[in-house]
Amino acid sequence: MNTKQLRHLVLAIRLGSLARVAAQQGQSRSAISQSISALEDQFGVTLFERSGNAIVPTEVALALLDDCERLLATEQRIEARCQQYLATDESQIRIARDDALPEQWWRDAVVAIKQEFPLISFVLVLATPQELPQQVASGAVDLGFGLGLPAHADLLQRNMGRMRVQRVASGQHPLSQQIRLDEDDLQNSTQITLATALQHEVHTAHRLSNDYIGLSSFEQIRDMVEQQVGWAWLPAPLLTQRLRSGAFRVLPVAPNALWQEYQVCYRQSFTLGLVSERLCQRLSDWLLSFD
Repeated sequence: MNTKQLRHLVLAIRLGSLARVAAQQGQSRSAISQSISALEDQFGVTLFERSGNAIVPTEVALALLDDCERLLATEQRIEARCQQYLATDESQIRIARDDALPEQWWRDAVVAIKQEFPLISFVLVLATPQELPQQVASGAVDLGFGLGLPAHADLLQRNMGRMRVQRVASGQHPLSQQIRLDEDDLQNSTQITLATALQHEVHTAHRLSNDYIGLSSFEQIRDMVEQQVGWAWLPAPLLTQRLRSGAFRVLPVAPNALWQEYQVCYRQSFTLGLVSERLCQRLSDWLLSFD
């Protein structure tokens, strides 16, 4: 038994004619008949009642139809997966990324790429920029996407585009009511900052004040700023709607904005395939259009 024989059986049942099957498959009617007869000999059953050119599937043929169609669907899926692998050298991409980009961007990107490459599998985990290089270097993930990634001797880094990071507070916070501020004002106020535990040590990013709260994601920081707890440096893509509505304000202190590179890192032995490159290009295009 082979899948070609099963395909002939399914088509014969669906089309009701060996001649139609032969025409669709580009083979002779006798070749189709011999294929089905070989199945009957192997299984020891009659699959069709024949009367001249007419064929009628038997009960056993109809009982086998669902199983045969499932086997053919599995064959198609295996073939498609192999073809995709040959075209991209990728069947799964494991990604660690920070949350400087909106969650919606990652959802849309994954859905769009899955539509183009249906058999690709994705794993996405959240990490701080400080953690990302070590996760990639250890082999836990293939790619790390983050804002201002620290250098790592075993990794290659590529800039995806620049991202603005701004000093902000809730529009109702006392700092936002001032016409002008200096760093003393900020040092005397609670700062919400990104914090990462690395090798028994806590790293805090852009910390100015000794009165601070360290959190593990930009979105957590944004939410706490929204509660008027303190001020923070936050990536511009997470601020757009809140700045437009007045819920957040960029603080009137110099500098109130910094530019950082949003980067991807990967092991030197890792080759970016078609899907990885497509994701990187999509990200670069988005960052360019955002600014």
